[in-house]
Amino acid sequence: MRRTFPLALPAILLLQSACSDKPDSSPQTQSSASNSAVALPEADKSDGQSISSKPSLSAHSRALFEWFDSLGVPNLDNRNYLQIYLGTYWALGDDKEKPQYSNVFLLESNGSEKKAFTLGMRTVTYSDENPNMLTGRPYEFKEVNLRKDVIRRLKHLRSRTPEENRLRHIGRQSSELMELFILARGCFGAGHYQEAEELITYMSETPDLKTQEPLGKEGLQNALAEDMAKSFMWKAVRDFSDPEIPRQDLLQRFREIAKHFPQSSQAVRARESAEILIRMIQEDEAHAQKKVRPLEEMTVQEQVAELIYQLRDQNATQHSQPGSCDIFDDPRDGGWIPRQVEGKGSPATQLVKMGDVALEQLIDAVDDNSFTRCVGFHRNFYFSHHVIRVGECCQTIIDRIQLTGRRFDIEGNPQRAKAAMKIWYLGN
Repeated sequence: MRRTFPLALPAILLLQSACSDKPDSSPQTQSSASNSAVALPEADKSDGQSISSKPSLSAHSRALFEWFDSLGVPNLDNRNYLQIYLGTYWALGDDKEKPQYSNVFLLESNGSEKKAFTLGMRTVTYSDENPNMLTGRPYEFKEVNLRKDVIRRLKHLRSRTPEENRLRHIGRQSSELMELFILARGCFGAGHYQEAEELITYMSETPDLKTQEPLGKEGLQNALAEDMAKSFMWKAVRDFSDPEIPRQDLLQRFREIAKHFPQSSQAVRARESAEILIRMIQEDEAHAQKKVRPLEEMTVQEQVAELIYQLRDQNATQHSQPGSCDIFDDPRDGGWIPRQVEGKGSPATQLVKMGDVALEQLIDAVDDNSFTRCVGFHRNFYFSHHVIRVGECCQTIIDRIQLTGRRFDIEGNPQRAKAAMKIWYLGN
């Protein structure tokens, strides 16, 4: 029996991100400060909080905040700053289990639900109906003094050793730079202009991870855009594994990445992913309009075609690292821990059971770049994630039907590879 052993440490590294960045994953439409559920106390406000009326804030900082506000994010003016208790666990840099916390800006509150904007740039709804997965209880919130928290953070950041600075990005889905910028925008919206400016100055002086040179004022916006695009791309790719998230929602995320961060390294991938999803959604709509008969009433050729189409919903999760995503770990096949399940199994399993009669059509589909609901990665604590394609599934299924170990250059020359595969597997 095949066994996989999950690696606990890297999984723990992302628990804080997983707990705080749940439901709504794309930036939300800008809302006015008057719609805030809970306004800051009058003592914490300052007159004239518009960008144009505060000469004490540098032109560079004003321009950065104006750019950020153009990204379709919530308005962070006059928002309460909350601390969320996540649970007690071991995190990177700890010598023992410790209470872990996350911070958010409150957008709306109606008693049983709180809608908040995280420092990871996610809009999240916390509900009593969906308790903290670590404690089993509703999330615990505590209002925090934003200005004092930023002063404390800056003191800690300035006291870090070079080694601590070098490791600052490990285990983060959202970069430290991005989180500090969200804090700076929150400070600006709360009237704490000095703290906002100090955060921007600190970020401008932060060494680039690759060049080790300070980012500078000109490089800061580019670095922020790159980090934001990467964070959104990482989340979007991971969320393919959740069949409850419609393809239309994923499409919108990729469109936003391409629109808001056109110069980032993720822009090309975002545009290509959007094009694939547009085609898939059109195919889904056309398929839904057809009168699909039960598989038992179809010819063998029709059954194979239908099951290959259904591979776009093959849903397996990777549970070990290093490793890979086994498409046969679909819940309909019993999941990654073998167990008895009802039904015929996942589309991939049903195609394997059909055997050699499915080979020719499977070979014809080995270059199908449609996305599945299977996500693989090298390590889960940095962005190495990718979505398994339907064509990759077909290759894996072929190997299950006829275990030869032969590999063909599908990506380099698909048609030539298909012809070679038909000779190898079918003799024609």
